[in-house]
Amino acid sequence: MKKILIISLFSLLLVLAACGPKDVNSSGDTSETTSKQKISKEAAVLTITDMAGRTVNFAKKPERIITLTNSDMGIVYALGGSVIGRQTMDASGVEPSAALKATEVGNTHDLNLEKIASLTPDVIIASSEQNLKDVPALEGIGAQVVLTGANSIADIKKQEAILAELLGKDATNLQKEIDQKVAEIKQEQTGKAVRALLILGAPGSNYAALPNSLSGDILEKAGGVNVAKDFKGVENFPQYASLNIEKIVESDPEVIFLMIHGGDEKETELAFQKEMKQNDAWNSTTAVKNNHIVVLPADLFGTNPGIRITKALDYMANELNQVSK
Repeated sequence: MKKILIISLFSLLLVLAACGPKDVNSSGDTSETTSKQKISKEAAVLTITDMAGRTVNFAKKPERIITLTNSDMGIVYALGGSVIGRQTMDASGVEPSAALKATEVGNTHDLNLEKIASLTPDVIIASSEQNLKDVPALEGIGAQVVLTGANSIADIKKQEAILAELLGKDATNLQKEIDQKVAEIKQEQTGKAVRALLILGAPGSNYAALPNSLSGDILEKAGGVNVAKDFKGVENFPQYASLNIEKIVESDPEVIFLMIHGGDEKETELAFQKEMKQNDAWNSTTAVKNNHIVVLPADLFGTNPGIRITKALDYMANELNQVSK
């Protein structure tokens, strides 16, 4: 039986931008510990425990802020703050528009340390998954580093709470919006739950998203049943599993969602669609027979959507409703 090629774990490291936090310290050890800071807790006016379990002390309220992810930037502005530096990206994808004036400083896997240093930031908000290794260099330019990430909707609420604490704001309203959306979708669910498969796709690799991933949590909160829920997670990345075609065929998903990471999105989508149609095993599933193959928007599912999580939930719920009709 023909199977989709599974490449090395190293490739997964390059594409799992949406992976969540690990409890690690600034030297890379896996433990919840206090990172090496120049400021003692006694001298700090503000102490933050970030989403990597690091304790970050501030001698003054941070004002000059750099964010390296869209989710963090969106939350900062939603809380009434602003940034002086942001990730490099096409202007059409920058939200809110007020952030356009912020200086571009690279992205989570390709930082421009010289540009970051020139902005003299008080704090750099970065990815717990991608930027842990960069903490010493970022702290070396005189800034504090707060790491965030999310493997669940609850983690996004925690992310909002941490950034609110950093800014001296209140995240209650943002968190309530999420709770209200989840409750609203649950109340509207009247039909049977739809069997679904979430695939993380990139050039040459495909993995099933598990319930302990952010997209998997969105699927379940939107009323879907993850057919890969019992698959074994990939070592070091337990939110994703290698595709088991036999089990997938047996569980017979009614819809297949594709989240594309890296490379040419259209090319990856076409290759995926071709594989689905030409492979006898895939072609036997209800999803492929009924052409229920959905490419999810990258800005809502390719990475942590931050405050746009309510839109991601709406999108998923709508797609599931279309299938259940």
